Amino acid sequence: MINAIFAVDSNGGMGVNGTLPWPHCSADLANFKQLTKNHVVVMGRKTWDDPKMPKPLPGRTVYVASHQPVSYAGHVTGDLLTILPDLEQRHSDKIIWVIGGSAILEQCSKLYTRIYLTSMPGSYKVDTRIQIKTLLSGFRAISARKPLNANCTFITYENLFKFPTASS
Repeated sequence: MINAIFAVDSNGGMGVNGTLPWPHCSADLANFKQLTKNHVVVMGRKTWDDPKMPKPLPGRTVYVASHQPVSYAGHVTGDLLTILPDLEQRHSDKIIWVIGGSAILEQCSKLYTRIYLTSMPGSYKVDTRIQIKTLLSGFRAISARKPLNANCTFITYENLFKFPTASS
């Protein structure tokens, strides 16, 4: 199964100066950790370069997708629409999580079974946005929850055109 997980503000803002634009949100980080732990995460080089990102993320198999050299053993290069299904076969007992950046998330959207979106209310100063309406086209919300004492909402979307397989 290939899923996406990421957070955006009300306008699709995702990042500023290589990191998240909103104040620390422990509920979002805990949700990310709980969902991705013991699975595979795929990210772009800019996400990898985030100064707040542990390298590698503990308890996960990490792949960094970039056409530029990355000094990391899990570096992959090429067409992600081919690479992700290959990773899915190689790690058949795990979920493949695409975590960013925006170009990778958008490029791979037709492969996702689900999108796990953290909605951060408000608009932040950003230099990275995602076309959220375009990305979510063909998906429907199947759940939403607002954690206690947190200023965010977790929304899960399901791909209307991708049907679960026996391994899902």
